[in-house]
Amino acid sequence: MYHLVYKADGPLSIRSILYAPTKNPEAMGFDRVKPGVSLYSRKVLIMPNAEGLLPEWLRFVQGVVDSEDLPLNLSRELLQNGPVIMRLKSIITSRIIKWLQEESRKDPTKYKEFFQTFGVFIKEGVCQDTANQSEIAKLLRFETSEKDAGELVSLSEYVEAMPEDQEHIYYLCTSNRQFGLESPYYEPFKKHGTNVLFLHHTLDEFVMGRLSNYEGKRLVSIESKNVDQVLKKWNESDQAKSTDDAASALTEEQINELTSWMLTALGMPVKEVKVSERYMSYPAIVTDFESPAVRRMMKMMAGDSKQQIPMSPCNMEINVHDPVIKGLYSLKSRDADMAQKVAKQLLDNAFIAADIMDEPRTMIKRLNEILAHAVSK
Repeated sequence: MYHLVYKADGPLSIRSILYAPTKNPEAMGFDRVKPGVSLYSRKVLIMPNAEGLLPEWLRFVQGVVDSEDLPLNLSRELLQNGPVIMRLKSIITSRIIKWLQEESRKDPTKYKEFFQTFGVFIKEGVCQDTANQSEIAKLLRFETSEKDAGELVSLSEYVEAMPEDQEHIYYLCTSNRQFGLESPYYEPFKKHGTNVLFLHHTLDEFVMGRLSNYEGKRLVSIESKNVDQVLKKWNESDQAKSTDDAASALTEEQINELTSWMLTALGMPVKEVKVSERYMSYPAIVTDFESPAVRRMMKMMAGDSKQQIPMSPCNMEINVHDPVIKGLYSLKSRDADMAQKVAKQLLDNAFIAADIMDEPRTMIKRLNEILAHAVSK
């Protein structure tokens, strides 16, 4: 897909031909590929598929590197840890990163194809290669809420398009674009015209966690409590412009009564029930919950173990303007048993929206009971 002829005489003598193939063999179900670059000294093969010549994340790169500064009788130990090899590794790695950056600027469409094939290696590099992390991050590409489906942007392009009053880079980890657009966590950002990165790969959450900042902007998940401040500001602005929301919502006394009852009715893992300060059309969401990616990893590590992984404590935020929440307030006095089932169903719905529901089939019986109650009225 790409090729590079690189020559240098200082600080080391280097002659190299490198290329990126058109296909990723690891994506086809094969085992982890071996390093693809062979090492030569004065045209004499020192080591085929040289381990340690490039960082692990660049194992997809193929080619040859020849350096006259390497002795012909180099031991395997020095090949892996010697100062000349470490220097050579640093130079070649930096040049490959620069090469890919140049290719991405030269032909963004072709680079999009490259990233769709080898993007997982780039993301691996952000997580592993701390020395080059900031430069590797320039190679990342993601979908955004403002662009069409399938259109990718770099983090630099996102930052350039940010309004002056936007402090952070916002992102949402979601299995596909449609789920992201319909997420209750995205709703307030959509209403206020704020662009959000949509991250679909399982590695993306770890990438954002390892990177944490880009060009002085903090990377913030819109599912996290780190957005509370901007959500509160938007909520106060919306309430100042609204004339009818206050009249349609529950009173403060009713809210205190309902949240106290819900906390008791739901029990663990809910540690707090409170009024949401975000705009949403959903009756309830959960916040301050554990990472879905981390939870999936815990399940994988558990393997075939039948031991259930407990849900970590989280907060539940309710929308006091929603008819379900207002109906729940009156239902708890008329039919406490059914009200508890509705409250638990709201919690499970919120778990699903947050992508932390392990087994949704467990709620089917309760859901059918709620439906039977609704149609019998």
